[in-house]
Amino acid sequence: MTAIADNAPRHLEQASASTEKEAANSDAHFYLVMVSVAAVIVFVGFAPSFYLKSIIHAPPPLTQLTIAHGVVFTAWVLLFVLQASLIVVRRPAPHRQLGILGAILFGAMVSLGLSTAITAARLGHAPPGAPPPLAFLALSLFVIVGALALVAMGLWNRRRSDWHKRLMLASLFVMTGPGTGRIAIPLGFASQEVTIGFVVTELLLAVAIWYDYRLHKHVHPAYWVAAAVVIVAHSGVMWAFGSPAWITLAKVIT
Repeated sequence: MTAIADNAPRHLEQASASTEKEAANSDAHFYLVMVSVAAVIVFVGFAPSFYLKSIIHAPPPLTQLTIAHGVVFTAWVLLFVLQASLIVVRRPAPHRQLGILGAILFGAMVSLGLSTAITAARLGHAPPGAPPPLAFLALSLFVIVGALALVAMGLWNRRRSDWHKRLMLASLFVMTGPGTGRIAIPLGFASQEVTIGFVVTELLLAVAIWYDYRLHKHVHPAYWVAAAVVIVAHSGVMWAFGSPAWITLAKVIT
């Protein structure tokens, strides 16, 4: 009887460890799927103006700055997919090592993205159906700042994998907004491209929150932080689109 009693806690521990392992494996596959979906959105959205530019010839013309931004952004997204894949095949060490490269690429992407957005506004470039260029500048700036906040928090919490992976995934969701908006243009929804981009970003985050609750029976606080960042960024863009104060600030920036 004593032996049976002694073995009971051990069996419970083994069952708990097995459940945690299954949850971690499920998480890894879910994150890879969501990262892949985001990557497809980015590619499809920017295909006419960047990836398939030589075939489709969509405006505006590419410059060295936009090419550099597109290349670095693409490298960051592909690295994101690679890192998620490494977790699926249970190779966390190279995942962490590549994180250094990811941080460098993201820093370069932020710098190039800001320069690209400001230059486009100064030259009067904006997608069809979008608000005037100076107003549209707000979209790029708020999206970049929102993603920067999430990545910074993700890197700060890199040793807390539960926080790190959720914040980083949310940062990628935020960066899909402009790509989604560009998908809406050829579909005849040019005037709603910004709204559609916001809705898709929020929908991706909502799916992640739903999955968290479904598997873990609660929503991790990292997602509520991410939701707050998304709400602030999107609200800031909508405010800027109708604000004379923003136009004044945009003129100073450009």
